[in-house]
Amino acid sequence: MSAQEDIQKAEASINSHQAKTGLGQTQSDSTIDSGVNENVTSQFPGSTVQIGGTKRGENPVIPDEEGGEQSKLTGRQTHANDFEGDGGPEDEVKVAEAQRPGDQDVSGNIRG
Repeated sequence: MSAQEDIQKAEASINSHQAKTGLGQTQSDSTIDSGVNENVTSQFPGSTVQIGGTKRGENPVIPDEEGGEQSKLTGRQTHANDFEGDGGPEDEVKVAEAQRPGDQDVSGNIRG
């Protein structure tokens, strides 16, 4: 059986009415509550199912691969609250530059 046939067979299995509704299977309480059946991971090697939040807090670090970056001034990785407001941190820096010209605490005023 080719890899393509394996994929099609797995897709058909996972999209079946039985797989979606769990008919004919004993379901755990978490499956019933969440509507997510983590038993399907056995059909897809290497797959995982996560139920619930990421537990990263209210101001998580944004990794580079998701659009974050490390500040050249502080060495601090971008956090979620850095993107608050109109346009995010770039606009906040522009407003701070206009309101506090020459202030060393405004990153836009520092020449690197």
